[in-house]
Parts: sequence; C-alpha cells; structure tokens
Amino acid sequence: MVTGGRERIVADLCRDAAAQGIAPYVVAYDPVTGPARQIQLFDTPFQAIDRRAPAFVPKLRAWLCANRIDVLHAQGHVAAALARPALGTVPMIATLHMALGSGWRWALPIARGLRAAHAVTAVSHDLAARFRPLARRPIVVIPTGVDLKRFPPAGPRSAGGPFTIGIAARLHPIKRHEDAIGALRLLHERGIHCRLSIAGQGPRAAALAALAAGLDVVFAGDVADMPAWLAGLDAFLLVSDHEGTPAALLEAMASALPCIASNVGGIPTLVGDAALLVPPRAPRRIADALAGLILQPALRLHLGTAARARALDHSLHDQNFAYANLYRASAWSSDTHLNIRQSRDR
Repeated sequence: MVTGGRERIVADLCRDAAAQGIAPYVVAYDPVTGPARQIQLFDTPFQAIDRRAPAFVPKLRAWLCANRIDVLHAQGHVAAALARPALGTVPMIATLHMALGSGWRWALPIARGLRAAHAVTAVSHDLAARFRPLARRPIVVIPTGVDLKRFPPAGPRSAGGPFTIGIAARLHPIKRHEDAIGALRLLHERGIHCRLSIAGQGPRAAALAALAAGLDVVFAGDVADMPAWLAGLDAFLLVSDHEGTPAALLEAMASALPCIASNVGGIPTLVGDAALLVPPRAPRRIADALAGLILQPALRLHLGTAARARALDHSLHDQNFAYANLYRASAWSSDTHLNIRQSRDR
C-alpha cells in the first residue's frame, strides 16, 4: 500500500476515532503485496478486497453486512464508484482528493457513485467546483488538517552537507518528479549544487532513478518518521499537475519549511503568499525559485515563518470533528458507537 495524502487522512481519522465514539474499519480495494503496510492504522481492523476480482461486489457487500457497518466513507471518486453497487442500505460519504484527470472513462460510474452518496466532501474548493457538475449536488469542503504538535517548527538545519530540498509524494506521473529532477540538472549546469530527497514509492521509481543519474538525488522510499525527515530539509517542493489540499505540503508548512509549489488546484488558496508558486511542468521556473531560496537565507526565514502561520488554520481536530458529524448525520442506526469503513482505491 503506497502512502499518500488519502492514506494519511485515513490514519488520522483512525487515530482519533475512539475519542469521537467511532469504531473504524479500513478496506483497501487492491491486494496487499510485498512488505507490510506502511500506513499506521493504530490497531484498526484491516481488510483487502481485490477490485479486479469478479466477486468484488458480493465480497464487499458481505463484509459490510458481517461487520454491521453503519457508514461507508469512500476515500476518492473511484472508491465511491466501486462501492456503490455493494452498498445496499448502508449510507456512503464520498471524499474527493484529486481531479478526474484522464479518468473520463470512469465518468459515468463516478457520477453514479457521487449521486448515490449521502454526502460528498472535497478537500478544496477547487475540487468541489470541478466535481459539482458531475455530482449534481452540493459538495461540502472539509480542508485537510495537520497535527501541529507532531509537526513543530523544525528550526534551522545543522551546518554541514549540501542544501537539501525534499519532495514527499507517491512516484506517479501526476506528481511530476521529473520536473524537479530537471530543475536540479539546470542548477547543476549553473554551478549551484543541492540535494533532492524524494520520499515515496510508486510505479515511476525505476524511470526516475534513471533520469536522476549523475545528480545528488536520494530516493528515501516510504518514510516512517516524517517529522524527522522534514527536519533534515532546507526547503520543500511539490510540483504536481494537480492537487487538492496536499497533506505533505501542509506538514512541511507546519514544520516552518520554505516551500515551492505548483500554482494548481487548491494550492494557491492553501499557501497564500507563504510559498513560491510556479507554473506546472516548468523545470526552468522551478530552478529559478530554488536558486532564490538557496541564495537568500532571509527569504527562506520569511517563507518558513509565514508557512507555519498559515498551517495553524488547518487544525486536525477540526477536520476529524467535521467528518465525525457527517458520520452521525448519515448513519441509519441510532447507535452512538458507529462502525465506519474507510475504503480507498490506489
């Protein structure tokens, strides 16, 4: 299971579930292969059901009944589309995390899934606007929250070693790691040396490693201790083609890191003037922004301080409380101790 923003939100909801009077279950729509799950579920029961198997719908329906699930929380528009045929009388909440992108072949089942949900939420106003014509219903915006105690300001990195920029994102084409690597190569040609640390796993690993040959690029894989990894950075970078309210960027902002991010989706609303925004797919503009940070310590300090201040408005408690209220409003049972399924697609 590759860890991304959706998985982090699921983990945060599981960690806070008992305090909200909720008994969560987690289901993945893909078989788990390789090493153990990287996502920390805090002893939450976990089940993998292969969405590609012919018996997926009856298996999911049977699981919902066997565990007496009161509400199904589908993490993503595809997760909602896959779950709809199995729901029966179980109400569903669908949360939108990313744009439809090239998945228009899924448009009809996604529309059916969103319209069948008791409530649809989005992590940004941009996503709510994009999906409203497809959902044909109001979409509630619940911004991603961050654990401010777990991600305190990192402070200046100890002297020694090259200037280090970090990216935390699954190795997927939408995240545009190749643009960051291209920017690093442009800086190298200008005689500016820095290191790029990439946290995450995914299908692009081999291709990106080949692209980074000859550069100071570290592939850190799935990072278990994200606060410690962030504390080893001088700046943070996220240059995706699209984002909602990215958890990784919020964590970097809470850590008071100066950030560079693509001017897409919900990012401009999230960062305001507390980060350097660059166009998507623009390695030269990324290189210019990185050079500015590397050569101007005062700019780094200003952006880091402003980023932490912006992150203070994204309380993890507010996020979890908002979802808990939706669960209670959606539950067909009068029980106050809810069994909530967090389903997700990869």
